[in-house]
Amino acid sequence: MKVNDISKVFGVYEAQPAANQPVKKAAAAAGKDKLMLSRDALDFQAVMKGLKEAPDARAGIVAGMSRKYEAGEHLADSRELAAALFKSGAVGRSGVSRE
Repeated sequence: MKVNDISKVFGVYEAQPAANQPVKKAAAAAGKDKLMLSRDALDFQAVMKGLKEAPDARAGIVAGMSRKYEAGEHLADSRELAAALFKSGAVGRSGVSRE
């Protein structure tokens, strides 16, 4: 087979006219994207903002306890610790964590 006119083959590599290009109708018609948060997300956002802005009330307590521990002055009473864990509900009488 003999091919004489190959000029049409190179036409494939030329720029396509705009009419052949797909148009994103949804993006063009909608304009800008919008973000809508649920009520739960807004509540969560407000709580997180409040937690970030709240001062750490325990920072002084932790620093004091750290100094006592490093100096060997703080000895935890295991009975008081166990009673506090039971009272808070963190640990049941069987010794199993409730989480």
